[in-house]
Amino acid sequence: MSNNAPPTDGGPSSRPMRVFESHYSGLDTWSSPFNYRLLRAGHIAASADYRIERERAPGHEFIFCLDGAGHVRIGGAIHRVEPGQLAWIPVQRPHAHFADPVTPWEILWLRMDGANLNRLETALAVEADPIFAFTDAAPIQELMRDALRQISTHSMQAAAATERIAATLLEKLTESRRSHLLDPVEASHRGLARLVREVRSHYTEAWTVDRFAETCRVSKSHLFRLFKYGFGQTPHNWLRGYRLSQAKRLLVETDETVGAIALAVGYDDPLHFSRDFRKNVGVSPRQFRALER
Repeated sequence: MSNNAPPTDGGPSSRPMRVFESHYSGLDTWSSPFNYRLLRAGHIAASADYRIERERAPGHEFIFCLDGAGHVRIGGAIHRVEPGQLAWIPVQRPHAHFADPVTPWEILWLRMDGANLNRLETALAVEADPIFAFTDAAPIQELMRDALRQISTHSMQAAAATERIAATLLEKLTESRRSHLLDPVEASHRGLARLVREVRSHYTEAWTVDRFAETCRVSKSHLFRLFKYGFGQTPHNWLRGYRLSQAKRLLVETDETVGAIALAVGYDDPLHFSRDFRKNVGVSPRQFRALER
């Protein structure tokens, strides 16, 4: 990154870079008991020549544009970032971000790490489309400012607050991407919403890939793409998750046997149900019932 002396015209492109805040975490991130770790956070007004280019760095970077504009480069593609938008950069891979030379951006940014961020990045197709837009960007801005306040204290309470900030931010990003991926004309016209309603109404029945595709009225390859980007998993994995969620409810709300519940949620073999349940929930159906009642 370089910063030249500003020209005398005083326009936006001539301003020097201003660093309002820049913080590293003062906690031992490796011993943190929490799922998400806030590694860095800052607030800057960039100069026209502001540019960061790296091969890799830890975690994931989130840049919220307050004013002006900027660009991010991921996987060879360059994406423009406007005010009120957020860029998600998976910085473990080669990347760059830089200010628009005419209207350099002012940004809030944070770098975060967590076990599930890579999976969510894939589910939300971040590499192909790293820019998130919002109907109301004010809550996103407040979350970013909250992260700045928390990281500057270097306290365990701040580390705990990061869980809330991360969870809320990721919920907002998922909500934004869901409307972008599942509600466009293509998805609604080809029946994804209809498919989900049909599966929920008939989840105990046998569902083959052919039946999924026919109900959705798309090709098999398009079906898998829609589920990958919309739900982060295959149609059958999504169906299994829905069946197990219904099984949890029945285990807690009824006295039916495990075998009867297995049949009620679409499993022909109670042993297969029990294996699936333990693998996905972490305990057996009987243990789950004892814990939740």
